Amino acid sequence: MNIVYNCDDNYAVHTAVSIASVFENNTDFPEIFVYILGNGISGNSCSKLQELAGKFREDGKIREIRVIELKEFEAALKLLFGDTLDAGRFTVTALARIFAPQHLPDEVDRYIYLDCDTVVRHSLKDLWEAALKGKICGMAAEPTIYPEVRDYLEITKKDPYCNTGMMLVDRKAWEEAGVTGDCVDYYRSKKGRLPFSDQDIINYVLKGHIRTLWQGWDFFANYYYRSYKSLVAQAPWFSDAQSEEEYNKAKTDPAVVHFSGDERPWFHGNFNPYEADYEKYLAMTPWAGTPKIRGREGKLFLYHMMNLVTAVCPSFRVWLSGRYYKNYRRKLGY
Repeated sequence: MNIVYNCDDNYAVHTAVSIASVFENNTDFPEIFVYILGNGISGNSCSKLQELAGKFREDGKIREIRVIELKEFEAALKLLFGDTLDAGRFTVTALARIFAPQHLPDEVDRYIYLDCDTVVRHSLKDLWEAALKGKICGMAAEPTIYPEVRDYLEITKKDPYCNTGMMLVDRKAWEEAGVTGDCVDYYRSKKGRLPFSDQDIINYVLKGHIRTLWQGWDFFANYYYRSYKSLVAQAPWFSDAQSEEEYNKAKTDPAVVHFSGDERPWFHGNFNPYEADYEKYLAMTPWAGTPKIRGREGKLFLYHMMNLVTAVCPSFRVWLSGRYYKNYRRKLGY
């Protein structure tokens, strides 16, 4: 099984947590190769990642972590995109997943991409073996994406919009279709002005080439407070992407938790319902005992209150998020 991440040194610890969760919950795989597209990962972090891999090499099992340092990645992007390079509120490292196929070893023909702020809670066997049914990529839906984003990207009301925090990729199909080149062209056409950076690019370029997978393979921690009916009311197309039974199964026991949003488990005072999962796998890494980041307790309390209100009045969350997004776009000038 091949797993791909991209990260810089600031997120090395969270990437290690995610990798530990992959190794711990996939003992039935004789070989797991992890490839990290790195942007400035320190030598100390690389040493700790190798220590992590060694910890899980038992009974002849192969557990490899290979850091593929994208040397001067930002400088290369500036040469490629010039003045159009604009990552918005994201770091340029996020764009690395668009270029992943050209940096991976030749023997990698299929891979699971995971964001570094994920934790794997169960085996990935069913995901790894999932049929893409002629599609280039498999992802889970993101029904809470703002309608304005869909309009800006010219994605119809019937087309799914997916989150790129987990992608099952047919590398050969990706390369044969020239997806990376199309992504670069689209980025240039938008002059880099994309609300959600490479995620928007991938959703636009791969329209019609995405198989929507089970929500439990990329379950937003925020969705813990959302019912299926409220999500369908917000995004009617979601009913075609996921049944209520499938969604409730994902909500009850997700296989992969994605710590999107502000309520992240490495902040002191967070109320994330999956914090214990993060702590469990952090303890398995060389970063065990890393203190939580302080200074956001008040904001996290208000964020949690918003989540509780969302559970009983989802329309309030939709309204509030809409206002936030309009202000966000105004600041960026989109």
